[in-house]
Amino acid sequence: MRRLTHLALVTALILLGFALRLYQINHVPLRGDEAFTVIHWVREPLAQTIANIATIDPQAPLSYALFRGWGMLTGTTEFTVRYLPALLNLLGVPVLYALGKRLGGGRLGYVAALFWAIHPYQIWHAQDARNYAIWAALSPLAAWLALRALDKHRRLDWLLYVLAAATAGYIYYLELFALVVLNLFVFITHWRDRRLLIQWIGSQIAIGLLLAPWYLQERLLFGSGYGGTTGRLDPPLWLTWFVPTLTFGETLPPALKAVLWIALLLALIVGWVVLWRRKRQLAIWLGLLGTLPLLFLGIVSTKLNVFTPRYVLTAAPAYTLLLAVLIVYLPIRAVPMRRIVSVVLFIAILAVSGLSLYHYYFVPETFKSPDWRALARYLNTHTQADDLVIQAAADEAFTFYFNEYAVAGDLIYLPANPRQPADEIEMVLAEQTAAHRSTWYVAEPPDWTNRAVPLAWLNAELQQVRHTSVPRLPIAQFMPWAVANAASEPLAVFADINGTSLVELVSYDLWREPDGQMTVWLDWRPLTASAEALKSFVHVLSAVQPQPVTQDDQFPQDGRLNALDWPLNAVYRDVYTLPLTDVVTGEYQIAIGWYNPDTGARLTTDQADHVALETLTLP
Repeated sequence: MRRLTHLALVTALILLGFALRLYQINHVPLRGDEAFTVIHWVREPLAQTIANIATIDPQAPLSYALFRGWGMLTGTTEFTVRYLPALLNLLGVPVLYALGKRLGGGRLGYVAALFWAIHPYQIWHAQDARNYAIWAALSPLAAWLALRALDKHRRLDWLLYVLAAATAGYIYYLELFALVVLNLFVFITHWRDRRLLIQWIGSQIAIGLLLAPWYLQERLLFGSGYGGTTGRLDPPLWLTWFVPTLTFGETLPPALKAVLWIALLLALIVGWVVLWRRKRQLAIWLGLLGTLPLLFLGIVSTKLNVFTPRYVLTAAPAYTLLLAVLIVYLPIRAVPMRRIVSVVLFIAILAVSGLSLYHYYFVPETFKSPDWRALARYLNTHTQADDLVIQAAADEAFTFYFNEYAVAGDLIYLPANPRQPADEIEMVLAEQTAAHRSTWYVAEPPDWTNRAVPLAWLNAELQQVRHTSVPRLPIAQFMPWAVANAASEPLAVFADINGTSLVELVSYDLWREPDGQMTVWLDWRPLTASAEALKSFVHVLSAVQPQPVTQDDQFPQDGRLNALDWPLNAVYRDVYTLPLTDVVTGEYQIAIGWYNPDTGARLTTDQADHVALETLTLP
């Protein structure tokens, strides 16, 4: 009966972890690294990936092979590719139980397994189409097998450890940090046991021989040129960013993050002291595991831009286990108080984890990527084959969705890299915009010194005819100031009080934008110079309200032209932006016209002082 109960509890924890890892797994679009995985790991032949990608996106080859094989078996959709790390990360639940049981018995194992099942940072990576969540489960498995081999001295245990460690090393390079930690632990705690040290050294030689064919390639050691994509060493962040993130994820409110690290650090220290008093050897291992990978990454980060918590996920089990130790073995003599404090700490850990998960699942500001799908759908609706799309963010996720949604037009990245000179960027823009009908500039550029060059050039040389956004992604469209291929027959002609025809409406377009506004294009052809400056207007009129509910009035091309001397018989475009956020649902008329801003007198057409373009249901 006890065995069945144990099996039921572990199974329930695995199912809980599985449910949390599947919940809304495809709600947020792929981020850039995930899209790179789908494009280059999953959809390209393995030999091509290993030959071309291993130095650009430096990962160990088993990751490439695993994702490629999985894609061939299940398909290459967003869901199926994300499902692989979600599934394999579940291995961490029984592994954390086994490690917790070794530290202090079954109750501690259950608590550790629960904390892993609901671990926000593990879930974040488990729903991420990369190899980090897989490595995060394999690394503690290798450590547990190492501890078991050190106890049992059996060939099978040594063999299983060697295979698990080599597998973790072939999933992710920084498993080397965990190997160094285990070696230091063994030599500190077992230095007097010569026979055991010989067995240990033999296992390390075996792991080294298995890893050498890949790790010792000259192109990987000396020819990569990879510089990292995050930041350089910043020691205070070890405490204020790394430790809280590796315990509770990155989606907590900033105000809570600012104070959480202090309480968390204190809890981990107390948990380690408790373990030290009970099982000194394992306290040494967890102490090394929780600190040395961060230190090693910091050293590497003095040369490369790799200072980010995901690269030391191997340290996360140390914090999970120490919190479990604190909950189960809090050293307070008065039994009632001990239970109360343990329960309060347990509830607090669950509450913080739950809050982090809530933000991860439901708060858009914490989503791992902006809404690339919405951007691609928008462009698919509005772009044409002879359009140019400039992707400012240099993000592979947009390339993925650009192709998935079959967006029309040619796609380029500008700036192409942080070192691209401004004059080269401007030369590319001049050539490309001249060859295309329209130019779209989308997304936010990264924090590069040349980030502002493309948008500044576009605003100086072309007319911005659209400015809107989907969540976290701005969209701007540019076209030449002069309208090409304009219609010859006017839709309406506006005349002054003397009956002199001044300007005619050639064509119009209007769109309701995703950010709660309407964009209206009016193409005008001036016929006669006006005796007075004129403004045009677009009004949204309601049948029950005499005044416009929203409007946009402007001088020709926002002051670039003047009705006193505008070029005659040439067609130009005015762009109007009308907010709709405060417009209540109903039928509305879109009215346009011209007037003298000094007197308010309007031009007329067919005895009316405006033209009704359309009647629409808004918003």
